[in-house]
Amino acid sequence: MKNILIIRRDNIGDLVCTTPLIEGVKSAWPDASVYLLINTVSQDVVENNPHIEKTFIYRKAKHCKKNESKFGLYLDRLIIFMRLRRIRFDAVILANPNPCLYSLRLAKLAGAKHIIGADTGDRAINVPFRPADFIGEHQVERTFSYLAAITDKKMAIPPVRIWLSEMERQQAARRFAERSDTEGPVLAVHISSRSPKRRWPLEHYVEIIQRHLTTGNGSVVIFWSPQGTLAPDDIGDEHRAGQLLAACASDRVSLYPTASVRELVAAYEHCDRLLCSDGGQMHLASAMNRKQVVLFGDTDIKVWHPWSGDYRIMQTPSGDSADVSVDEVWLQLLSLAD
Repeated sequence: MKNILIIRRDNIGDLVCTTPLIEGVKSAWPDASVYLLINTVSQDVVENNPHIEKTFIYRKAKHCKKNESKFGLYLDRLIIFMRLRRIRFDAVILANPNPCLYSLRLAKLAGAKHIIGADTGDRAINVPFRPADFIGEHQVERTFSYLAAITDKKMAIPPVRIWLSEMERQQAARRFAERSDTEGPVLAVHISSRSPKRRWPLEHYVEIIQRHLTTGNGSVVIFWSPQGTLAPDDIGDEHRAGQLLAACASDRVSLYPTASVRELVAAYEHCDRLLCSDGGQMHLASAMNRKQVVLFGDTDIKVWHPWSGDYRIMQTPSGDSADVSVDEVWLQLLSLAD
């Protein structure tokens, strides 16, 4: 094969879980050029990925900014597909393990002749994967199953990965060095989630942070999703982060604003443990092999648990993170301290 296109039009966590497939495709066909078609929300995940020849990025209509015209958006998309059609792909993989008619439509617009994907009933998919064709339950395992359609080689599933540049690492190192307290282990807390059921009460975070501070040396860094990260009309969690900082009332606790996924991931490298909700921030931490305690709402753990790194999952029968106690979370954080 000469040219292979992978389409994944979902969110940050979904694309993180697709990085093993991208690596596997390149390992199976080292001389092939691997291309990626994704949307703007998740583009930071694959920047610097050495297995990708080129990433084509389109903006979903619902992510169109107030000052952007729909006409301009669709014109940009037309240009992208004209470029894709000129490449002439030997195979196109619809990387979502669930049937996705829109991804199939994108593959057709790209001029694909050989399409691999979850069975939609459309005969345009030359290699349809039915439920029994997928291996495992986790999103990574099921996505990686598509590799069997283009190679007979048996491969171990790689970790999920994100590649940082040296400049990104240096910028994060400088920011951490400028903090008032740089001694001892750093506990990170990420307070955001788009799902109300995955949001832990701020007073619970306050108590966890205070317990961490009483153990002696060590500090806490607070992360949150900035305005517009989860959705164009989302106001972000900066206000809640400020409330949490004020409630902790300690110079060993600091806010760490991030303007991009890349900044967040680079900061994760300087944190010893992370407390967060299930979502993109969890998968990003997994891609950096971090230790983390994760508050799951009603998400299926078998499908979405962190793929890489040491982790503990907190979930109650109610499916509401608010029902997870501070004591339970603290015990799990202590178990990751070594």
